[in-house]
Parts: sequence; C-alpha cells; structure tokens
Amino acid sequence: MLIPEVLVCPISLDLMSDPVTLLPTGQTYDRPSIRRWLAAGHRTCPVTMRPLPHHTSGGSDQSALLAPNRTLKHLIDRWLLLADLALPTLRDNLLDVAAAAAPESAPTVAAVETLRIIRSLSPPGFCALLLRLVTLRRSDDVLAELALGCLLASPSARELADALHEEKKLPSSFAFLLRQGSPKVKTALCRLIHTVGAVAVDAVVALGRSEPVMVALAALVRDDTDGAASEAALRAMWSLSSSDQASREAAVAAGAVDALLSYISSGGSRRRSPSCAPWALALETLELVLVSVDAGRQAMYARPGATAVLVKMVFMVPSRQDRVGGGGSGSEHAMASLLVACRESAEARVDAINAGLLTRLLLLLQSQCSPRAKANAMALLKLLRAIWARH
Repeated sequence: MLIPEVLVCPISLDLMSDPVTLLPTGQTYDRPSIRRWLAAGHRTCPVTMRPLPHHTSGGSDQSALLAPNRTLKHLIDRWLLLADLALPTLRDNLLDVAAAAAPESAPTVAAVETLRIIRSLSPPGFCALLLRLVTLRRSDDVLAELALGCLLASPSARELADALHEEKKLPSSFAFLLRQGSPKVKTALCRLIHTVGAVAVDAVVALGRSEPVMVALAALVRDDTDGAASEAALRAMWSLSSSDQASREAAVAAGAVDALLSYISSGGSRRRSPSCAPWALALETLELVLVSVDAGRQAMYARPGATAVLVKMVFMVPSRQDRVGGGGSGSEHAMASLLVACRESAEARVDAINAGLLTRLLLLLQSQCSPRAKANAMALLKLLRAIWARH
C-alpha cells in the first residue's frame, strides 16, 4: 500500500496525524511541522512561498493562521484502518526487502513506501525484522535511515530491547555503520543505543564490550563538527559505559578519555554553552571511567592540560534547564574526577593549583551548591592544603 500523496505532509514527507490548513494560502500541513516552520520565524508558505500576514512565533498568533482540516483527517483515519488490516502484507513485504537487501542495490519504491507506512503506523512485532534490515544493509542508504526511524518509533521499548538482545551480528554491523554510515544513520544508531540502554542494560552489554563500537563512538564524540552526531554518540557512550565494568574498560581502550576531554575542552564551538546537558554528561562519563578503570586515569595523566580542562568546568554557571544547586551537575562531576586524579598524582595536584582551582572552590563554597558539590570541594581543599601553603 502506497501512502496517497494527499495524505503526506509537504514538510515532513510523512503521513499527517493532525492536518491543518494554512488559511492565507489554502495549503495543508501536519500541525507539528507547520508550527515548527512558523516558530522558526519563516513568513512564507512552505509550498507556494507566498508571504504570510505579520505574525510572531507565539501560539495564539499561529492559531489565527491555521484551521483544522477535518475532511482530510477523516480520510487519514480511514486509510489507517485499511493499512492496519494490511499488516500481514506489510510483514511479507518487509521480509522480501530484507531478503533482497545488498549494499550495491538501489532501494525500490515499494521498499521505501513499506518502511514509511510502518513508521507511520508503528505496529508491534516488526522490531526484529527492521533490525535485520539494518544489519544487512551495510551502506548509508535511505532504507537504513527509514528502518532506524521505524525502530526509534517502536511503541514497545521492551520489544526493541529483545530484538537487540537476540541479534548476534550487532557489534560488527553497528561498528561498520558508525564508521561508514551517513550522518543520519550514525545519529539514529546512537539514539537507538541510548534508548534501549535506558530500559534494558542487558540488551546493550555486547555493544559496550565491543572495542570497535567504542572506537567508532569515541571518534564521533571527538571529531564530529556539526554537533548532532557527537551529542548522540556521547549519550550512547554514557549508556554503554554505565552497563558494566568490561564496557568501561573497552571505552578506555578505545580512547574515550581523550575523546571526552576533547569534547569538554571544545567549549562553545559546537553551538552550545559548556554548562548545558551534553557537557555535564561528558563529565559524568569521564568520572565513571576514571573512578573505576586504572588505565583511564593513566590516559588522563598522559594528556597535556587535562587537569586544567577539568578545573575550568568547576563553578561553571549552570543554565536554567541544568541548574543543580549553585555549581551545576557539571561542576560536581568535574570535581569528582579531579579528586580521583589529585589523590593519585602529585603532578595533577600542582597542575590544579596552577590552573586556579582554589579560587573556584572557594567561590563554589560561598554559593548555594549541592551537598555533593560541597563535599567534593571540601575534600579537594584538604587534599591541596600542603601545596596551597607553599604557594
């Protein structure tokens, strides 16, 4: 079953769930898509490019331009009913797609439409087939992107986790796609790892213990320049490193410490403030591997300027979304990593003093910091007292 063109949003190119008509031009769009368009400041119709009356990004202002298209909504509901009755046919089509999948073959229109319908319906029972398609399509084509989109839209996280747990080719296939896939495929794979790891750690243990997977994630965290793939890879690395000790050791062996420090030291170059959630997550992941893996601490000591990078993250002013006490969650994780490093290395203690850690700790203690931040700050001050006296 092909999705009728009249039911597809011109912006998202997906089946519309809440069709609305843009009153000045008569064009119909899915409500979430056209609202994002207007909220972004666009003052034209996406299809006709005709200018729209003056509006702001506010909700009430948008509502004056939009009207529900109830006739089209009724047609969509009827089509979905027919599509739901056709699920056995969709399953057979997907089996045919997986059987014919090959890196050198171009995706057929029928294959693309089958996946688009599955993504729109999000039916249960398709995760294993979709995952098989991802592992077979060892290329960065549209089918891999669509199959991953279907998996991420799965209504059952448990079904998705079971499918990952049963698929034996995952580590090698995921490592390949994380290296060679398109940016969209890489980002979707990382989101999939993070999503499943949040509900079923056992389903991602094999991925976490795979050094090739960790090498690919570390490369994305360190080298990706557009920010989307690196942030997704960071979340995936955190999920895998949280699963067990062997995964943390694999992460360290794959160069995770250097990648995380590079990410943290990049500051605002990736279009975010260092106090936003991704940087706090990078610091939390770094703390995780430094606390539990000896080789992780050695990797940190071997990197010039690593201590100074962490000192800069102490007493960072948190964003409103990330506020945790006065110092923010990023400060807590930075101090915890510094505490581990300074306990073991006299050189790290000197570097911390020279980087201005004492001033930051004193400022932090005067703020309304969290109990954990205060405890870490006091422990660091006691640890550095002897060197402080000499300075």
